[in-house]
Amino acid sequence: MDLSALNRTLPQVANRKVSQASRIFRIESMDLTFSNGAKATYERIMGGRGAVMAVPFDGTHFYLTVEYAGGVMAYVLGLVKGKIDEGETSEQAVVRELEEEIGLGSRKVTLLKKEMTVAPGMLDLRMYPYLCEDLYPSQSKGDEPEPIDVVKLTPAEVRELIMDPDSVLTEGRTVAALVLALNKVGALS
Repeated sequence: MDLSALNRTLPQVANRKVSQASRIFRIESMDLTFSNGAKATYERIMGGRGAVMAVPFDGTHFYLTVEYAGGVMAYVLGLVKGKIDEGETSEQAVVRELEEEIGLGSRKVTLLKKEMTVAPGMLDLRMYPYLCEDLYPSQSKGDEPEPIDVVKLTPAEVRELIMDPDSVLTEGRTVAALVLALNKVGALS
């Protein structure tokens, strides 16, 4: 496998500036000059310290969530996720998010991939997916506007949702994290 193209010279960056900001995101524009002399202006959405995604598994079932997704304006099947707060490790954030969103704690968290990105051409967000096992009841107050429903699925049901082209499971980060988790628990095939 030849991945040497990843070692190309990075473009020169000039005129970085925040062009818009909201309470959650900043949009940054920057002028780039590539090694071949081509110039372009790029914009990117700046996220923060990153985010976590929890794949809760009790040894028999995965715990997926159903919550409203403003981007697509629909209720979607997904996983517990949230931002990493200042002064918090990603491990602490994933356990906190589990407690806040679905009322479970986890005594065993295993990083499934060093990091995942979403739309890296325009979004600066690093997501850290964790397999969360040895679950126990533990509720913390979160910032969700309504309770999040939980759907418990066996590994076989999760595989079916992932592989079905007409599946209601459409969120890419969730699909990727579930594949990694199925592999980790020996239930991918």
